[in-house]
Amino acid sequence: MALTKVTEGVRTLGANEVAIGNISGSAVASAGTFLKQDGTWGSAGAADSVFWENTQTVSSDYTITASTNALTLGNLTINSGITVTVPSGARWYIL
Repeated sequence: MALTKVTEGVRTLGANEVAIGNISGSAVASAGTFLKQDGTWGSAGAADSVFWENTQTVSSDYTITASTNALTLGNLTINSGITVTVPSGARWYIL
């Protein structure tokens, strides 16, 4: 599946493409990359994609999508005044 950034206008998506708005950086994700919460592309680490990396500080308000689960690994700091919202039916796991 290809993740394609569409900045303006309308275009027909190809097979296995997903349109994503409000992202920055490269218009197309290459193998071993993923879209981070801040809208930038991240690298999965090793070529075999066995590593997942996340930051250790929540610095902006965030709402987990309804009826989904979220996972955060390791130590976590939520900055003062920042809210993480977990709606009914969603779960946030911190390991």
